[in-house]
Amino acid sequence: MVDLMKTYVENKIQLVKLEFISVSANLSAKLISFFLVALFVMVIVILFNFAIALGIGQHYDNIALGFAIVGGVYLLIFIIYYLFARDKIATIVKDHVVKIAMGAQDDLTND
Repeated sequence: MVDLMKTYVENKIQLVKLEFISVSANLSAKLISFFLVALFVMVIVILFNFAIALGIGQHYDNIALGFAIVGGVYLLIFIIYYLFARDKIATIVKDHVVKIAMGAQDDLTND
């Protein structure tokens, strides 16, 4: 009886380890994919911002003014984000990470 309990506990520990590894792998894959997409989007946005800043600068015959205007728009967006949306977005990200982890665990139990 003791040997059966010992085997059961060892198997349960091994199962928990494997579930943790699977959930971690799934979460890591999703996060890396998200960060790669975010990186590409950032590069595209930066290139468009340069084009917009240069266009505004050429329109006003002052390239620095074009960059200052684009920078000012982003500063305004950042201030609005920081004051009103920071906590909400943090909560959404946390909920999404938990949902991904729970989805990976559900996939393990359904298999």
